[in-house]
Amino acid sequence: MPPPTKLSSTSGLLVRWLSFVAFFAVIAHHLWFVYSHAINIPYHDDIYDFLRIVNLIETADGPAVAIKEWFSQYLDHRTSASRSLVYGAYLIEGEVNFHTLTLLANLALPFILLLFYLSVRSEEYRWGFLLISALLLLNLRAHAIILHSQAGFAYYYVFFYAFACLFALHKFTFLKFVLAAVLCSLATFTLASGQVVWLMGLASLLHQCLVTGRRSFMYPAIWLLLAITVLVLWRVGFVPVSTEIPSELTTRASAVSVSKLAHRAVASAAPDAVHNIFLVTLGSVFTVSSTLVAGSVGLVLLGVLSFVTIKLYRQEDLRLVLCCWFIVATAAAVTVGRAMIVAPDYILEERYSFFSAILMSTLALLVQSRFRVFRSPVVYLVVLLAVVYWAWTYRHFERPLQDILSGRYDDYNHERFTVFGKPQKESAAIVNQAIAAGIYNPPCRPYPVCETQRAPGE
Repeated sequence: MPPPTKLSSTSGLLVRWLSFVAFFAVIAHHLWFVYSHAINIPYHDDIYDFLRIVNLIETADGPAVAIKEWFSQYLDHRTSASRSLVYGAYLIEGEVNFHTLTLLANLALPFILLLFYLSVRSEEYRWGFLLISALLLLNLRAHAIILHSQAGFAYYYVFFYAFACLFALHKFTFLKFVLAAVLCSLATFTLASGQVVWLMGLASLLHQCLVTGRRSFMYPAIWLLLAITVLVLWRVGFVPVSTEIPSELTTRASAVSVSKLAHRAVASAAPDAVHNIFLVTLGSVFTVSSTLVAGSVGLVLLGVLSFVTIKLYRQEDLRLVLCCWFIVATAAAVTVGRAMIVAPDYILEERYSFFSAILMSTLALLVQSRFRVFRSPVVYLVVLLAVVYWAWTYRHFERPLQDILSGRYDDYNHERFTVFGKPQKESAAIVNQAIAAGIYNPPCRPYPVCETQRAPGE
């Protein structure tokens, strides 16, 4: 790593203090936005993956039945780690509150930025680098996730757990090795693609054995044994459902008929479509209309990451490199699972753009921290471009996000609790059961108008 460049007093003020303040301002703004817009109304997967599970655990005949429900699969995932956080929040608050859960889900993003800080804390320009990563990560590009608690837990925490695992394996002690295994297990039981992190952890350990010579092969062997054990446990009683159309593919903002999705499935079944979906997933961060632009950006990002990996693989610290490759591997896993269901243009509109956003955020930090050109006033230009991009996401996606919220208000006010592929009576029964048991306390109706009509002190 190049030595840090000494800053003048003026540059020090700009890079250290203004960037420091701006960095925390971006985090505070994101959490404020979530706090002020999140609503205590279950949405799609919230009902079956969270509210239903809490219902079943609370009414279970003994711990064995409760554990079975907690461990049960949801679609093609195991989400036990997220359910643990949800149930913990329920025990603390005395209710399942989706406003709280949405905020809790979004806390994973500042946690990721904290890990980023640990990788660049010795850098003179660290706050400028972190500010850029924050602007690329904490915005409205993947707006379908931000106010959806179940999706937020899945997409945000799988990366936090995986990144934390890879950071723990860097210069690890025995306790950090155990912690890394726990974090990998949490990623595995958050989203199906989280299983890939075991491979990244193995790569980290083999690098420390073969390249830096700091560790013996005993650790990769133990890691491989742990990985096999956890992955076998993950598959106990698992029934593959990836050929079904998942509920995440239907939101009020981008609903598509089943027949149209079936047509897309046929059109996207070819190998070149799989390739296109993968590249679009990696590069969708900068466009909402062109799969060609997204695919080209994805190819460039993949090329930059490959170049940086070859350039740096002999260095001791590969934490950010492995985090980037985990994102790429996750995008590949999602592509395999969704290639028969969606077309490349769907990636531009939905939650999958988060993979591109977090890849750009992580790769930007990696490149800036490892190449000397960014230890100069060039970093100011990069900050400016990141600010423009951040502002663009709010200008472009706040309206669609408000449309999603309006649809949620309308559904709730008409007592509709829709979950794709499930009977409305069944999903409504889950909600009503939770209400009757005091597990879920719904807001007033008609929402949100009734909130402003309440008398002071109510």
